[in-house]
Amino acid sequence: MSSSASLLDGLTDQQRDAVTTSADPLCIIAGAGSGKTRVLTRRIAWHATEGSIDPRRVLALTFTRRAAAELRGRTRRLGLREDVAAGTFHAAALAILRRFWDSTGRTHPALVERRMSFLAKDHPRIERSTIADLDAEIGWARARLITPEAYGDAAAAAKRRPPRSADFVAKAYTAYQAKKHERRMIDFDDVLALCHSTMQRETAFADAQRWRHRHLFVDEFQDVNPLQFAVLQSMLGPESSLVVVGDPDQAIYGWNGAEPDFLNRIDDHLPGIALVHLRTNFRSTPEILAAAGRVLGKDPQPSSRFRGDSPTLTACELDDEAATIALAVRRRHKPGAPWRHQAVLARTNAQLPALRNALEAAGIPTRSRGEGALLRRPEIIDLLDRWPKSGGLSAALTDHATAEGPALDPERAAMVTAFVDIARDHLVLEPDASVDEFVTALRHDDRIGTAGDAVELATFHSAKGLEWPIVHIAGLEDGMVPIAFARTRAARDEEQRLLYVAVTRAQSELHATWCTERTVGDRVLGRPPSPWLEAFVNPDDSAPTETPPLHQLRELLDDSPDIDLADVTTPIVTSLEAWRERAANAARVAPTAVLSDDALRSIAERRPASIDELAEVPGVGAGKARRFGPRLLEISTQSD
Repeated sequence: MSSSASLLDGLTDQQRDAVTTSADPLCIIAGAGSGKTRVLTRRIAWHATEGSIDPRRVLALTFTRRAAAELRGRTRRLGLREDVAAGTFHAAALAILRRFWDSTGRTHPALVERRMSFLAKDHPRIERSTIADLDAEIGWARARLITPEAYGDAAAAAKRRPPRSADFVAKAYTAYQAKKHERRMIDFDDVLALCHSTMQRETAFADAQRWRHRHLFVDEFQDVNPLQFAVLQSMLGPESSLVVVGDPDQAIYGWNGAEPDFLNRIDDHLPGIALVHLRTNFRSTPEILAAAGRVLGKDPQPSSRFRGDSPTLTACELDDEAATIALAVRRRHKPGAPWRHQAVLARTNAQLPALRNALEAAGIPTRSRGEGALLRRPEIIDLLDRWPKSGGLSAALTDHATAEGPALDPERAAMVTAFVDIARDHLVLEPDASVDEFVTALRHDDRIGTAGDAVELATFHSAKGLEWPIVHIAGLEDGMVPIAFARTRAARDEEQRLLYVAVTRAQSELHATWCTERTVGDRVLGRPPSPWLEAFVNPDDSAPTETPPLHQLRELLDDSPDIDLADVTTPIVTSLEAWRERAANAARVAPTAVLSDDALRSIAERRPASIDELAEVPGVGAGKARRFGPRLLEISTQSD
């Protein structure tokens, strides 16, 4: 085993404190790129070397099998002779249950590995897309310990959009639970619930399990849901030690039951817990972290890297965004460099097919992480079920355009639209293709898309935990970022954190795009920019001040006709307008996307003299005050 001193080599002071502190329980708040896995594995190895923990009694809980395997591999490479037990919450809970069943001579119940398949067999007349939505709703309720009887009120309070109706979900949920019980089957949520109840009820057995794994480590604690937290609490005994690691700014699974409140208010849930913060980012340049900070309206993380290029923001017209990104990817592909050093990230799965088509048309190899198996998506299966397999693809598309299909949520509908666009593109190459021939070609394309050296296409969610030297972010428009159905404050806050996660995947370069107009059906619709577009604005404040055009000054009066023109056209207003126009031109956005007219007037009237005062100006706020503060304060304090 490595010596305890060598296990601290290369660590920063913050990381060293997180590794060596004897505080228990302990929460490590680990910002993006701060080396949390390194700290977690070094802490296990260091305390094992020091004799303060027994590595045979360690259980590390993760959210993916990949993360568990990585953790075990790292601790092994650090010299631990015993393999550390590491697995997902479900795997750990199932192992506990199997030990209990074996010790009591009980037959193991059958496991429902895919709830959606179970539901589909019991509802053969319901579209697969509706089954998928039903599966998601039952999962959401189970994660929050919501019974079928309470589902309707809980869904209304959370502003959920259940398939068909809340009553439909509640009845299907009740029937699902009853049929599982009748068939002596359990699903993965039952595994957690049964583990919790067993640990609560079987005192002697529970004490033995708590002794067996008395040193608990939890990764990605911000993703814990109420059911998982209840299981974790049931695993803690008087002799237990606990370390949790997480980042509240990367809490992006609220839709799946996760409760960031467990980390944001951790002292309420685990009284007396000590906090250690890892702030320094070792992944991204200061310019990228500055943009990430602006997304959240927070001070950026300090970076350990040298300064680099500022993020770029490109406004596209109509539907040329995919081609624009393909050109940008090719231009940044240096001779001898692998394609896998670049990634294109989008908010939804539905955006990925068009991006992949554009990149591959430009001769750029791709692989898709978030798109998934297109032909296995429920809404696409439903669509292909309605198309005659041996019939012509052209006829199928014509029928699709005139037929009324099932009602779908916005993302599934967008995925169908993207799939139909792919089919139309196929007809350009093979006008007489049958549906079967098209599907066969698409399967072949999917195999090609798994190339080893390829540009990664991923959704913001699926990019979590990954990183690339160069990242391109697509579709920064309101309705996409944030997504249109994020209607509550909590949902919009999560969308903001989701963009932050996407931004912090970039190591050296960050490029963002948005469309001012897009084609929807036969219409061309204007697209408003994302409210967080300003995070990517990099105004050149060193440019000389210019007097703005008169029509822009007139626009200041539109909403306030009582303001005298002489008051508006002061040198301060003129300077503010000129600065705003330069900032807007740099980002190719409307001036009001940088600061509203009312905000400019308020700055001119209030004359703030500090960042705090500037943040209190209506329409500015803390985020913009930090971003634009120095130049705005310089203008604000100038003499007339």
